[in-house]
Amino acid sequence: MFIKKYWIFFVAVIYILLPVDLIPDVIPIFGGIDDSSLVILGLIKQYLEYRKKKEKNGV
Repeated sequence: MFIKKYWIFFVAVIYILLPVDLIPDVIPIFGGIDDSSLVILGLIKQYLEYRKKKEKNGV
C-alpha cells in the first residue's frame, strides 16, 4: 500500500539520482528544469489526492 501511494515520488527521486537526464544538467537553467518538474508534478499529484480524500470525508 505504501509503495502504491508514493510510487511517483520514488520514480522522481530515482530519476534525479540517475546520471541520465532528458536535458543534461550542464546546460544552465534548462538542465535543472526537467529534474525539478518531475518533483513538482509528484507533489501536485499528492496534493490532489489529499484534497480528494478530504472532500470525500466532508471536511
